[in-house]
Amino acid sequence: MKKNNSLKLFNKLAKRAYKVSKKRKLGWKWSDAQKWTSKNIFQKYKGTKNISKLKVTEIDTEITGVLDGTLQPTITPVQLPKVKKSNEICFSPFEVGSFLLDSFEWFDIDDKVSILNNNLKVDLDLEFDGNVFAKTGVIKKAFLPNLVEIRESMRKVTNKSGYYDPINFYVVLIEGAEDNSEIACNYYVLITFEGSSAFNLVNGKGLIRKAFVTKEQMPITEQERIEIIQKQKEEDRKRLSKEQLKNFKLPQKVEPKIEPKVEPKIEPKIEPKIKDTKANRTAEYNKAVDKLESFLERGLISKKLFEQRFRELGKNLKDGGEI
Repeated sequence: MKKNNSLKLFNKLAKRAYKVSKKRKLGWKWSDAQKWTSKNIFQKYKGTKNISKLKVTEIDTEITGVLDGTLQPTITPVQLPKVKKSNEICFSPFEVGSFLLDSFEWFDIDDKVSILNNNLKVDLDLEFDGNVFAKTGVIKKAFLPNLVEIRESMRKVTNKSGYYDPINFYVVLIEGAEDNSEIACNYYVLITFEGSSAFNLVNGKGLIRKAFVTKEQMPITEQERIEIIQKQKEEDRKRLSKEQLKNFKLPQKVEPKIEPKVEPKIEPKIEPKIKDTKANRTAEYNKAVDKLESFLERGLISKKLFEQRFRELGKNLKDGGEI
């Protein structure tokens, strides 16, 4: 193989090894990737004449196979370069109160995630039914994309509660890192849908770690930070409720239409006219005489008054006067 062609091949292999190391958070430098490539896979591909036909997926499979121990290197492998102790500041997932890591519905993503410590390493992986809402990889929580925008993009697909699977938190060991809970930067919190491919991947590799932390076990400074945030959110909610109530306009009161009161027209009562016949006058006369006799018998009138009234009744009956 020509020297120039050999150099191109080596660089192609080393670049793939370097990219794989980045994905796995191995902490390699470019020189580490070159050294590893030279000792582990370069010899296998050294005789390749047409480099352009060499598939990247084939190279990556070879690299991951050697790293995972499922493939043997072409020569005696060298020890993986040790990651130098970093001065990176991380907040430990093992100091996050378990009450903050409860499952939640998609519409609560801003409240549930934004409250986490900015120095906590997280991986927000939200893919559901072919829709990718977030795939951040492992980053500090402070550098997460806008959570409200992510929530609204999910709402555009559906605003129904129960459509999406619950979103869970998982404490995960970074692959290849020392499993030592004292080293906070070696772990991150995976935030993903229940049963997602992201969960299945780390779970299948045995990288999920369990921890139960009470509020009292959290660092005092972290407890105080959480209390301040929760108090502020509660005040914001109250203020918003007051503003909404203040701006809420009651519907205009519609006065009932009062129809003018119309007094019912009372027709004058017309007394039925009694036909003035001789028979009727005689009957009236007899009744009046009976009353006079009754008054006399009970001593209510004198005999003299009785006789006077009796004569008047007889005269009226004869002359046609009122009985």
